[in-house]
Amino acid sequence: MLLKRINIIAVVVFSAVISFTSCSKDDGAIPERVSIQDVPAVSINFETGNTADTIAISNPAAFQGKFKVSLFFAGANPPTKVDVMVRKNGSLANVKLFKASITSLPASFTITAAELQTLYGTAVVLKDTYDFALDIYLGDTKYEAWPASGATGSGQGVVGMSSVGFGAQVRYTVK
Repeated sequence: MLLKRINIIAVVVFSAVISFTSCSKDDGAIPERVSIQDVPAVSINFETGNTADTIAISNPAAFQGKFKVSLFFAGANPPTKVDVMVRKNGSLANVKLFKASITSLPASFTITAAELQTLYGTAVVLKDTYDFALDIYLGDTKYEAWPASGATGSGQGVVGMSSVGFGAQVRYTVK
């Protein structure tokens, strides 16, 4: 009988301690400790009329890929700056800077096979892929296209957004 009372008292005390210590004043939809930053939607797409998303292995010198970087919503507050990054063969170990500190949007760019060869130090080979995406800066905060940690970045793609014209990355393939 004494053991039963001790168990009941222990359960009540333990429950009371857990109940009172688990509540805080910032519980709610968005706790005070969480900050929200409005990051502008910056889109990267093939240039209008561009048909070259393929680098011909038979004649790489003829390749000229054209893409544009723009704010998806006209009139939105632009980011502080944008860097265009390129990733070879989908590897985080092969991410390089293509163009740095773009502050004026929209902006158009042209890439050649020779520039890719210079950037990576090797010739383009069959089945290579080159993905272009954006590192977005908002003040001192950087949103990477492909974070080294492997976390989802700004270049991973937003599900369903391509159907309305938003591009998270453009890809050129050697065929």
